[in-house]
Amino acid sequence: MRESLANTVGGRLYHSRPGSWHQWAVLAGAVFMALLALVLPPFSLQQQFWIILVPVAVFGLSHGGADPFILKRLVGERRQALCLAMLFYFFSSLIFLGLVWFFPVLALLVFLVLSIWHFGFTDAAYLSSSPRPLLTWLCGSLPVLGPVLGHTEQTSELFAWLIGREMSDVYGVLEIVGPLVAGLWIMGFGVLFYRYLYQPGHQTGARVLMELALVGAALVLLPPLLAFTFYFCFVHSVRHFLSIAENRVGHRELKQVLGFLTRQSAPATLGAILLALLAWGTIVLWTPAPSLLVEGVRVMFWGLAALTLPHGFIVSLWWGRDFRVVPAQ
Repeated sequence: MRESLANTVGGRLYHSRPGSWHQWAVLAGAVFMALLALVLPPFSLQQQFWIILVPVAVFGLSHGGADPFILKRLVGERRQALCLAMLFYFFSSLIFLGLVWFFPVLALLVFLVLSIWHFGFTDAAYLSSSPRPLLTWLCGSLPVLGPVLGHTEQTSELFAWLIGREMSDVYGVLEIVGPLVAGLWIMGFGVLFYRYLYQPGHQTGARVLMELALVGAALVLLPPLLAFTFYFCFVHSVRHFLSIAENRVGHRELKQVLGFLTRQSAPATLGAILLALLAWGTIVLWTPAPSLLVEGVRVMFWGLAALTLPHGFIVSLWWGRDFRVVPAQ
């Protein structure tokens, strides 16, 4: 690992002891979820939505609720710079919502690309000691590719709700694009497996390959919204919280770490939930849909998309900053 990356926030996570324990938990969780998917009865999108609503709103959303902490780390104690950073965060979200309003198809494509990029570079930091584009692509594409391949029809229906198109049109596209992208993913996985067998110094360990394979299997087998929630909440959000705890409080008692994370994320998370509920109610009253479900899905995913743009950008900047543990308050 290059010295210039060894002491950055992102570069330190590969050596994180809690991150290593969590990786084993991800393997166990993926096996459990894959086996559970085999015995689950068919779930409609409506049933899935009500199942995931609370976990995504409270736990998944809260990992972005700690963004004010990251902004403070980026700008230091400069109040004016912090205010400007918060304004950037707010207006970039508004710009994305404008994209959703006028060009929903383009907005969906941007959201998927942003998600792959963000999931990739953050989660791969726990699997490799240096940035690796192939591993970033394989990690980041799993939560998008899995539901598309495993449940193409329901994923098409979900995307159709988001962009206001006919489900059959979206299904026709995913039927073609899904297998093509899956082929690229399998080729990439094959390259990693080859390096594992014949290039031992390349740092592609068996545990990394197991995670990609088992998490991929779980995401293909699970219904799409349950698959998204498993990855978003249990894999991605936990790793994001671990990165904050590692940088901010170091190796302290679990109670102290949880208390710090709660204090940092709760205010913004509660504010985002209240705004989402307000938007949901306003949309339903203004342009009533056939059911609350359609508007609820739109508010949830477009809200997450609007936050992903500034969230991913500031996390990428923070990832390259010098690592330092500051005593918890």
